[in-house]
Amino acid sequence: MVSQLQTIDLDVIQQARLGNRGSIDRLTELVKEHLYGYIYRLTLDCDLTQDLLQEVILYMIETISQLEQPEQFWRWIYRTALGKVQHHNREMQHKKQYQRSESEQMRHHHESTADYNDGLTELLRKELSDAVFRAMKRLKLKYRNILVLRCFENLEYTEIAEVLNISELQSRVLFFRAKTSLRKQLAYDGLGSRYFLLALALFGIATASSRTVTTTTITAASMNVGLLPTLLGSISSKIGLAMLIETIALGLVLPFQMFLMAVGIATLIGLGIFAVCALGNCFFGSDNF
Repeated sequence: MVSQLQTIDLDVIQQARLGNRGSIDRLTELVKEHLYGYIYRLTLDCDLTQDLLQEVILYMIETISQLEQPEQFWRWIYRTALGKVQHHNREMQHKKQYQRSESEQMRHHHESTADYNDGLTELLRKELSDAVFRAMKRLKLKYRNILVLRCFENLEYTEIAEVLNISELQSRVLFFRAKTSLRKQLAYDGLGSRYFLLALALFGIATASSRTVTTTTITAASMNVGLLPTLLGSISSKIGLAMLIETIALGLVLPFQMFLMAVGIATLIGLGIFAVCALGNCFFGSDNF
């Protein structure tokens, strides 16, 4: 993946830190371009996204002089945006609404049918689009956040770890759990695992900013987290824990069964030798055997 964290001239940030108006304007445009889609995919609300984006930009302008490491700019901006979303959610917790407005549904449907013309019927596209947004809306914010960072912001696990201030292993485990949770939410609407990548791709297209000119290709390889994170992530669920225990049990039982088989074979061979020796004594006498 091509990381968004690498697409900025450090000199622009340095000049902005010193109060250069042109550099600040340049950073403002870059933040608008890259951050709108990120915030929108977390909030799924156009008006709220605009408000929070303006808050992030204002905060950036006011505090850019305090940024000691210019190379940390995007990590700082992503953390700031996530913090704004989390703060809003805490304030609005008692007013949470999980159903999109009719106008919002029509907007997503129009964008997905206009851009995602791959042979699916219009009815299927609409049903899939609605199901995907319902599933995404039900996800915990931390799960939707890491799916967005990995799948649509194109960040590597090491970069996600830096943005979220966690270890790389933790970022992989969190991504595994987010995938598992999304599959579960999609299953509520009758969408099996075969729709998983298609659902993510459709969500990415329907929520893409008009400012964004690049597209994201979501592949099975980008979904991979590794064996250890998979095991650790599985422990969080009853089914995953049961599978892990079963695997460990088989790992213990099978070697024991092989040991018993080896002992049995050795015993049979020993008994066979003993029988041959006994017959030899009977027919030929003890002097020959």
